[in-house]
Amino acid sequence: MAMITGLHSVSIFVADVPATVAFYVDRLGFDVEERTERMTMLRTGDLRLLVHIGGPPSAPPDLALHLHLWVDGVDEMYEQLRDGELEIEEPVDRPWGLRTFHVHDPNGYVWELMEEIDG
Repeated sequence: MAMITGLHSVSIFVADVPATVAFYVDRLGFDVEERTERMTMLRTGDLRLLVHIGGPPSAPPDLALHLHLWVDGVDEMYEQLRDGELEIEEPVDRPWGLRTFHVHDPNGYVWELMEEIDG
């Protein structure tokens, strides 16, 4: 039986590709893997993020898609991103064994950055 073994990529559709790519590269540390006229493929670890021209979906971005990233050092990443320019929530310990925080990209897409904690 065939099985899903992991996440290959996520596509988001945005009005301003250069600003979005700059956010993911400069603020979150993604690398540019490929560029075409209508799409830029970014990568961090095994995750690929395809940023397409076309604007966000019809639902508000924070309701249309919620994305999750494993990070090494949630509190450090929070401090790196906390500059008053981004919509961001402070890290919290979740009862299911994760420490997480949410940050909105320039298009309103919500990313939950998380790491496992003891207990």
